[in-house]
Formats: sequence, C-alpha cells, structure tokens
Amino acid sequence: MLRIADSGDESLTLYLAEDYDERTLALVARLVELIRREGGERVIDVVPSYCSLTVFYDPLRCDHSEIQRLLERCAGQVLHDDSGGDEQTGQYKLVELPVYYGEEVAPDLGRVAEFAGISPQEVVNLHAGAEYRVYALGFRPGFAFMGKTPEPLRLPRLDTPRARVPAGSVAIAGAQAAVYPDSCPGGWNLIGRCPVTLFDRSKNPPEVLLAVGDRVRFVPVGREEFVRLGGSLDE
Repeated sequence: MLRIADSGDESLTLYLAEDYDERTLALVARLVELIRREGGERVIDVVPSYCSLTVFYDPLRCDHSEIQRLLERCAGQVLHDDSGGDEQTGQYKLVELPVYYGEEVAPDLGRVAEFAGISPQEVVNLHAGAEYRVYALGFRPGFAFMGKTPEPLRLPRLDTPRARVPAGSVAIAGAQAAVYPDSCPGGWNLIGRCPVTLFDRSKNPPEVLLAVGDRVRFVPVGREEFVRLGGSLDE
C-alpha cells in the first residue's frame, strides 16, 4: 500500500503499509536516508513513523509536484531493492532501561495481571523478557512509542486519563510500550518506573536518548538500586 498525501502547505507524507512490523521499519529507515541524500537542500526534514514518513520541503527551492516525484522515485527504488530483511538493524543502538516494578510506582500492575490472567510477577517477566523497537517519537519531547508489547499484556488505555503521570513512568497500552519523559497527563497503564533521563532540555541542543529504530530492553531493578540510580518514589 504505497500512498502519498498532503500533510501541510510544505509537507507530504508517504505511507508504506497499513500495519507496522520490522520489515516496514527497515523500509522507512532506508527511505529516510535516500530522500535526505537525493533531496539535498530542497528537503528541510524527514520525520519517520510507524508505517510512514513525512517530508518537509523548502518551497523556495522546489514545489509540491517535484517533491512528490522525488518520493515516488525513492519509494520505487527502495521497494524494488527490498530483500525482506532488516539490513538496518546494525546501525541502531540497543538501550537497556532499568525499571523498578514496585507497587508504589506501578498503580496498574495488578489490573494488567488480572486482565492477562497471570500474576504481577509474570507480567514483569513478560514485559522485561521482550525486546522492543522504537517506531515513532511524539506526544512529548523524548516520548518513544515502542512495540510490540507481548500479546497477554495488551490492555487498552484507561477510560479516563490521569491528570498527572510522574516522569519516568513505564507504561503500556495495546501493543505499545513507552516511558514518560516528564510529568504530564496520560492514559496508559503504569507498571513501573525508570530512573533514566530520556529528554535532557538542559543541553544545547536538547538531548534525546532514543531514536526511531533503536532496540530497547527493560531490566528489572530493586527499590534500592532504583533510588541509587536517581529514581524518585514521589508522586
């Protein structure tokens, strides 16, 4: 399913598939690199996401139809060369995030366990036993949408979002997993807390830990280790 659509006065979005998986992520990654190289100064930015990418272009250097032809040409080349494998895996980093799954920071752990028909410890084992990929960044600076959460844990979002979710909260919703980079409203199920800074606004430019394509593993730690690493039990 190859489709190109307007997404603004100076941007176009290229859709590659209806659902996301490792192969689609690899195609998106190759396309981002190719479009940046072929587009040159005409392309201001390329933003990848689950099954698509959005190209922001400079209207003083090109027009809508020129960028559309660029996307069609690049997509045709990448799809023609696709081997079905993820040749990009090696370029992405593996990030291990420590997580404290204690009940004082995991208000939804019991509910997830009940939903899955397993014990809270089995929820932790399943969540920490999977390897995730970052498929998109958004919602908040440094907020990484990761997938895919193991099938038994795919509980829907909360019916009523919380007014405040503490920074570092480890959360799941459907097939997605995430860590809240800062305190904000949110409706995902909270099952732990991570002491690692995902978005550092004190740096210039601000520093984001995770990028689209990165691999992530959650590593369980105890309460004392969590605090030693800088984690907060407040809120």
